[in-house]
Amino acid sequence: MEQTHHENSPEQGSESPQTGVKEFFIKYGPAILTAVLICYIILLGIGVFAEVFKIPWILDWWIWSPPGKFK
Repeated sequence: MEQTHHENSPEQGSESPQTGVKEFFIKYGPAILTAVLICYIILLGIGVFAEVFKIPWILDWWIWSPPGKFK
Protein backbone atom coordinates (compact mmCIF):
# COMPACT_ATOMS: atom_id res chain seq x y z
CA MET A 1 0.00 0.00 0.00
CA GLU A 2 1.08 3.55 -0.69
CA GLN A 3 1.32 6.09 2.05
CA THR A 4 -0.35 9.37 1.18
CA HIS A 5 0.90 11.29 4.20
CA HIS A 6 4.60 12.04 4.43
CA GLU A 7 6.08 13.41 7.61
CA ASN A 8 8.46 15.76 5.82
CA SER A 9 5.93 17.29 3.44
CA PRO A 10 4.21 20.45 4.73
CA GLU A 11 0.44 20.50 4.65
CA GLN A 12 -1.54 23.30 3.07
CA GLY A 13 -2.15 26.10 5.57
CA SER A 14 0.15 24.77 8.29
CA GLU A 15 2.88 27.27 7.47
CA SER A 16 4.15 29.12 10.52
CA PRO A 17 4.91 32.86 10.38
CA GLN A 18 8.61 32.09 10.80
CA THR A 19 8.82 30.12 7.58
CA GLY A 20 6.86 32.80 5.74
CA VAL A 21 9.37 35.46 6.80
CA LYS A 22 12.27 33.18 5.98
CA GLU A 23 10.87 32.45 2.51
CA PHE A 24 10.30 36.18 1.95
CA PHE A 25 13.95 36.97 2.68
CA ILE A 26 15.17 34.03 0.64
CA LYS A 27 13.12 35.27 -2.32
CA TYR A 28 13.60 39.05 -1.98
CA GLY A 29 16.75 39.32 0.15
CA PRO A 30 19.22 39.86 -2.70
CA ALA A 31 16.99 42.55 -4.28
CA ILE A 32 16.58 44.36 -0.94
CA LEU A 33 20.31 44.22 -0.28
CA THR A 34 21.06 45.52 -3.77
CA ALA A 35 18.63 48.44 -3.32
CA VAL A 36 20.17 49.35 0.05
CA LEU A 37 23.67 49.19 -1.43
CA ILE A 38 22.68 51.42 -4.37
CA CYS A 39 21.10 53.98 -2.00
CA TYR A 40 24.24 53.96 0.15
CA ILE A 41 26.48 54.54 -2.87
CA ILE A 42 24.27 57.40 -4.10
CA LEU A 43 24.34 59.08 -0.67
CA LEU A 44 28.09 58.56 -0.46
CA GLY A 45 28.54 60.15 -3.88
CA ILE A 46 26.37 63.16 -2.93
CA GLY A 47 28.36 63.63 0.27
CA VAL A 48 31.71 63.43 -1.51
CA PHE A 49 30.50 65.85 -4.21
CA ALA A 50 29.32 68.32 -1.56
CA GLU A 51 32.55 68.04 0.39
CA VAL A 52 34.83 68.44 -2.63
CA PHE A 53 32.96 71.43 -4.06
CA LYS A 54 32.14 72.93 -0.63
CA ILE A 55 28.36 73.04 -1.04
CA PRO A 56 27.08 73.96 2.44
CA TRP A 57 23.35 73.45 1.83
CA ILE A 58 23.97 69.78 1.06
CA LEU A 59 26.34 69.39 4.00
CA ASP A 60 23.61 70.77 6.29
CA TRP A 61 21.32 67.81 5.54
CA TRP A 62 20.51 65.76 8.64
CA ILE A 63 22.27 62.69 7.28
CA TRP A 64 25.69 64.37 7.33
CA SER A 65 25.27 66.38 10.53
CA PRO A 66 27.07 65.13 13.63
CA PRO A 67 25.03 63.29 16.27
CA GLY A 68 23.14 65.70 18.53
CA LYS A 69 23.19 68.56 16.03
CA PHE A 70 19.71 68.98 14.61
CA LYS A 71 18.32 72.24 13.31
